[in-house]
Amino acid sequence: LKILNQLVDELNIPTSGRTLTQHRKTSVSFRDVCLLKVFQLGLTTLKQLQTRAINADPQQEAILGEQSLALTVRCLSFDFIGTNPDESTEDVGTIQA
Repeated sequence: LKILNQLVDELNIPTSGRTLTQHRKTSVSFRDVCLLKVFQLGLTTLKQLQTRAINADPQQEAILGEQSLALTVRCLSFDFIGTNPDESTEDVGTIQA
């Protein structure tokens, strides 16, 4: 889960080594192919923790819960449009339903 959290972050934030176009292509591809599966994994882990389907000590359960919750939040906060308003000089006000 920790690796998936870092992956979602990395693919959501433009890096200095890639152009904005390269970032958008990679980000949109990840969104279309993987993001739903990653989100579902986070939700499934949370459900398994809630129903005690995962045998772990309380400390491990807390860590798994935190990582799963962080992963689902990162997935929901993903830049679905492929624009990063912080980097743009224009005000971007887009709502996608």
